[in-house]
Amino acid sequence: MSKTAGARSARTSLARSAAVIESALGRVCTAAVLHVRIDGKVVADLPFGVVTPGGHPVVTETPFDLASLTKIFAGTALLSLFDERRFALDDSIVSLIPEFGGHDARRKSVTFRHLLSHTSGLPAHVSFRDEVAGAAVIARVCATPLTSMPGSTVAYSDLGFMLVGTAIERLTSRSLSEIVTERVLEPLRAVDAGFNPPLDVRSRIACTERDSWRGRLLQGEVHDENCWAMGGVSAHAGLFARAATVADLGEAYRDGGLASGGRALTRHTSLSATREWARSADERRGLAWALRTDQRQSCGSLFGPRSFGHTGYTGTSLWVDPDRGVTVALLTNRVYFTRDPQPVFELRGAVHDAVVEDVERLGTA
Repeated sequence: MSKTAGARSARTSLARSAAVIESALGRVCTAAVLHVRIDGKVVADLPFGVVTPGGHPVVTETPFDLASLTKIFAGTALLSLFDERRFALDDSIVSLIPEFGGHDARRKSVTFRHLLSHTSGLPAHVSFRDEVAGAAVIARVCATPLTSMPGSTVAYSDLGFMLVGTAIERLTSRSLSEIVTERVLEPLRAVDAGFNPPLDVRSRIACTERDSWRGRLLQGEVHDENCWAMGGVSAHAGLFARAATVADLGEAYRDGGLASGGRALTRHTSLSATREWARSADERRGLAWALRTDQRQSCGSLFGPRSFGHTGYTGTSLWVDPDRGVTVALLTNRVYFTRDPQPVFELRGAVHDAVVEDVERLGTA
């Protein structure tokens, strides 16, 4: 079967899912790729829209700015160092990053587990874009006051993952980009994935936002402003990749840490990362991963209770339902139209519900 014929077949098999995304083009996003696997088999890899308004069509190989999906790649890199016993999850971050200690005694109790489960007590977000750049950003993170007692509250924090990147670099004496490539992207056999895409690749990348601050349409340039201030490389944002690569990471965790190019994590660590380590009224957290709750989430209402996933601000997401054997990577450029989270939240939920309905229909066909 030709690639074109295969795409037509997949679009027919997942007709409801495709129709939901098509209805969102020109309204929620201009570009999207839906990649679906069942028990490891690719059943859909569907492109939608154009990489830039008036530009060439999206293809399955189109890279997107992953935004916060970077966290699960960087989290995997850190956990691979845990597998080598370079640190313990309950080690204090101050032992590796002493400047984080400051004058607040509570900071000495912040651990690696707290950073990975978003329970460090650091605030969700602070913009440093107009104040500092490069290494000075981390100095500012280290000086940012805690908003709660470490371990007491789940508060999703970009700042915590900025420190994850610093921890990786200090544990290895190498750059974060090198370690993520070597320990995560290479085992996944990732193509066109990485930080700071080269100039000759950027025209193939889905655009994000017409950024008034930078005065241009962003294409192949990181959308996240703190990451941009850090030179485009951070553990909280900055990666670019295609949908298949994102799905590969989900599959590695579903398969107990085993990737197509080798083992990314031990089975014990990969399973531990997707179990509950922290909970609040409306959130459950693993290690770098979000877990399904009783509340409606970006994975919709039909994914099972053991599902795990993550989203990215630019409009990207990855969800895995291990009980169904279903992995869904949905990449969009929703910030092209608006930073309002509601439209893409509704789109994600509708797509994942439609995927489950399509998959169940396929199973009874």
